[in-house]
Amino acid sequence: MKTFFIPFCIAMALFACNSGEQSLNDTETNSDNAQAVWSYYGEEIPGGMENIMVQDAPQMIAKTGTAVGLFEAEIVQSCQTMGCWMTVKSSEQEPLRVFMKDHAFFVPKDSLQGKLSYFYGEAFYDTVSVDLQKHLLEDAGATTAEIEAIIEPTYELTFEAAGVMIADVPAGAPMAGDE
Repeated sequence: MKTFFIPFCIAMALFACNSGEQSLNDTETNSDNAQAVWSYYGEEIPGGMENIMVQDAPQMIAKTGTAVGLFEAEIVQSCQTMGCWMTVKSSEQEPLRVFMKDHAFFVPKDSLQGKLSYFYGEAFYDTVSVDLQKHLLEDAGATTAEIEAIIEPTYELTFEAAGVMIADVPAGAPMAGDE
């Protein structure tokens, strides 16, 4: 019995150590990013999913009523206070905002501009109140004039990410709690 138990424990330990890793090939097949070093935040991103360009989310919502999946986009900015949201490039003039689901995890507060990201979650349209718009501008380091210029709610495409992976995050990128 002992001869079976010890190898079994070793095998289980090795399996447990590897279960949290994600292969780049599970989510990204673009050869331009084959050498990227990926950082993961939040829930594990399911493997084998097809990448959806952020720009395609509105068409998906219009066609099926929902847009859930693994979205791909370049990061424009992240929340400077906690890393609880980031904005990403879209085909529109304005960047789109990605919130970290339930504030359960955070991405680095800085050093993400221009980095490729994949985020697993849902896209939806939502009304953003004046107070929330002002709060988000404060988090982004906007000027008082920019903040005070907000006078009405907006209706916009938003994403809620359960898990995020970002290419080539610099070592020591500031996180929530770093002072």
